[in-house]
Amino acid sequence: MTCSWSEERFERYLDDELSAPERARLLAHLDACGDCRSLLDELRVVDGLLLQPRPIEPPPDFTAATMADVRALPPPQAPRSPLPAYLACYVIGAWTLIGAGFVLANGAMLAFGRTLGHVVQTILVAVGGVSHVASHLGDRGELSLWTTFAGGVVIADLVLLLALVAAHRYAAPWLAQRTRS
Repeated sequence: MTCSWSEERFERYLDDELSAPERARLLAHLDACGDCRSLLDELRVVDGLLLQPRPIEPPPDFTAATMADVRALPPPQAPRSPLPAYLACYVIGAWTLIGAGFVLANGAMLAFGRTLGHVVQTILVAVGGVSHVASHLGDRGELSLWTTFAGGVVIADLVLLLALVAAHRYAAPWLAQRTRS
């Protein structure tokens, strides 16, 4: 009889679930092995403690001590977002999609580019100082369409960048303060 065989049966012995032959073998081993006997005594103590219901009462100053610990914590900080990484990924992804569109679907992208080019040219004229540059880009045939389209994407990227920076700088702290109160 080994100690590991006996230890595997201690819980079933304490719960009185062993068969008569197993119980006899375990008791014979316990008579000969002091280590197993002391381990079984420890298990009986643990079982006895678990069976005794004890009310759990917090200390009288529990709430005050907990609130003092909370007040000692540093104020919560708004999570930092990797805004530059998001913007870089956006610009790289946008330019990759534009390039792939011109390579893979030249006819459709050309029509899209012409339409978008006219929209961008109108926006550039309305902007003022940039309209002078845009009008000179229109003198070079097919290159002007691509250049105007690329200029429109750059301007759209800059507008988006300014909107994201403004939202990050002004709206995020405002929302964080609003959610705290």
